[in-house]
Amino acid sequence: ILPMVLVHPLNSGQDQTRERYRDNFARHLLGVTLYLQSSIMDALTRDHGHIDLRLHFEPYITIIGSEGARLSDIAELLAISRQAANQTVNQIEAAGYITRQADPRDGRAKLLVATQHGIQLRRDGASEALRLQRQLEAMVGEQALSEARETMQLLYQGLGLLAPAPVDTGSGQDAWLAGLLPRLRDYVNHRLMQLTAEAGHPDLKQSFGQVLTAIGPAGGRIQQLADGHGVSKQAISAIATELEELGYIHRVSDPADARQVLLHFTGRGLGLIADSVASVDALYAELSRLAGAAGMETFCGVLRDLYRGLHLEEDVFGNSAALDIRALARQLQQQLGEEGARALGQLLLSPAQAE
Repeated sequence: ILPMVLVHPLNSGQDQTRERYRDNFARHLLGVTLYLQSSIMDALTRDHGHIDLRLHFEPYITIIGSEGARLSDIAELLAISRQAANQTVNQIEAAGYITRQADPRDGRAKLLVATQHGIQLRRDGASEALRLQRQLEAMVGEQALSEARETMQLLYQGLGLLAPAPVDTGSGQDAWLAGLLPRLRDYVNHRLMQLTAEAGHPDLKQSFGQVLTAIGPAGGRIQQLADGHGVSKQAISAIATELEELGYIHRVSDPADARQVLLHFTGRGLGLIADSVASVDALYAELSRLAGAAGMETFCGVLRDLYRGLHLEEDVFGNSAALDIRALARQLQQQLGEEGARALGQLLLSPAQAE
């Protein structure tokens, strides 16, 4: 889920504002992290036979590692309640990846430890993570990725984040990228929510992003939003109702289909967008103080190049396709070069030449 600061702009004449909404380090960080996690999970299921996996299992399995962890420690590290942590732990235990045993340091407590199946899951995951890391390294260069790692290590140290224990892949190389990005992504999500709440929006929820990130200048259709996020129409409708009650959006009749409604931002919703963008700027400044301006610039450049190289900018919501034509043109020019882009333009103007 992308953070709610990444909503499409509402004034098509403000090109710079549009670019800031659609092109910032938080969007790139979240997109690249989700790509890595989804790709690894798909490979674990398809090629290694691991079943009943969920993306939200990752931080638990990482924290438990090879040494084990207490439920209370996991809850504290993830900044959630014991009850919420226990619900996910129960799911992971039911899937056979972890088990509970007596804590040798405290006989009254239980320690969560990986089963043999869970240990194999971590090994297979590290192997797939390393394979993807090599692919991404080929896209941006070994030096750039190495500098990005140094910046992330400084951020981990400055923010007090728990670095994952390395997993032996049998190659002598560490699959660090997929290990470091998720915790940093989680921090960015949490901090952006906190900053935006402090700006006058205390009722925000992570789930709101499924709706807020997909309302373009022409509005957003509930069915399209549901299809784009792979959830039910009822789930999106429930979120839209909450946002409507909070005064961020309102519903209007769809001029293209009288049976449908469009979701549009209210004045308060537009204020949320402005405050959210300010939150991104504030967070970038905070992180730059920890990692240095040059390091942060290099790191964000790597994220941007990976995001664009992986084509993560492609929008699944058709209602904003017309507004993305400039971004598409820039992407094609980067990929084809000036001569190739000119040739493509000629073909578009005279499609008969392509026959």
